[in-house]
Amino acid sequence: MTDADESPERTALDPGTWVVGVDGSSCARNALVWAAANAPGRAAKLQLISAWQVPVVGAYPAAGSVVLPFDDSEFREAAGAEVEELAEQIGGDLSIPVEGCVAHGNSAAVLLEASSNGSLLVIGSRGRGGFARLLLGSTSTQCATHATVPTVIVRNDATAAATERILVGFDGSPNSMAALRWAVDFAAPGTTVTAAWVWDATPLAVGADAFFFPDASDLAAERFHHLAEAVVADAAAAEVVLEQIFIRGTPRSALSDAARDADLLVVGARGYGAVGAALLGSVSTWLLHHVHIPIAVVPLADEADEDEEPPADGPPDS
Repeated sequence: MTDADESPERTALDPGTWVVGVDGSSCARNALVWAAANAPGRAAKLQLISAWQVPVVGAYPAAGSVVLPFDDSEFREAAGAEVEELAEQIGGDLSIPVEGCVAHGNSAAVLLEASSNGSLLVIGSRGRGGFARLLLGSTSTQCATHATVPTVIVRNDATAAATERILVGFDGSPNSMAALRWAVDFAAPGTTVTAAWVWDATPLAVGADAFFFPDASDLAAERFHHLAEAVVADAAAAEVVLEQIFIRGTPRSALSDAARDADLLVVGARGYGAVGAALLGSVSTWLLHHVHIPIAVVPLADEADEDEEPPADGPPDS
């Protein structure tokens, strides 16, 4: 049993370690099943991480300066036994190593630290705590927002199977280009990757006037296909089918509808119009709460690109 911070560092030629958060919840188990189904050929190792903390309970009023010893070994051992059992179950069906690790601390902090030495973070949409009616828990929200590697979030009712159809939300921003490139790299031969640019046709309102720009969508469509061409050769070399669709509508509803025919939705952490590199864009955040298939959130690796101005012929996509 090792701590999460002892994970090996990645090398340029190493496919990388997939870090999977496990906490005994049904969402986490489904995320683990998804990781096992998609890891072959993509990951060098699966690292199952379980974080444990001593439950916080109300204390009696202090009667004096007395410190009572507390044995936390039972919590640590219980977490270790659970993650080791899962590692043995999953490892028997995979040709890559599966390692079980436990660490003391906040779940999000532990997973973020562990994933910094990996290539992908896979988590359930919500764990055992929180409100059952919420799709996205605090841990998954923090990981999707702050992870430095792509993060796949799997909800309890998502189909945890090998990915054959990938939908990428695209808006021309550097982050969406990173998401498209990642999707093509992630796709197995024969997989269909669909890049979808949704042009928001809502008119701009100024006072009592509303203005339409009928030529703007044509310019945006032209720019979209020009940008997508940058990954056509890579897709062909990987035997991946790359499709390009330009939709006139609202990004949230259009991408949600298109995702019904996909196995995985890939989005950038933020698009044009977002405030701050560490914040998810409003479209990505909405999709995380409303789409039922696994979603991969891809951060922008090159921070220098974050200051790039949006194209004059494109709409803001926050």
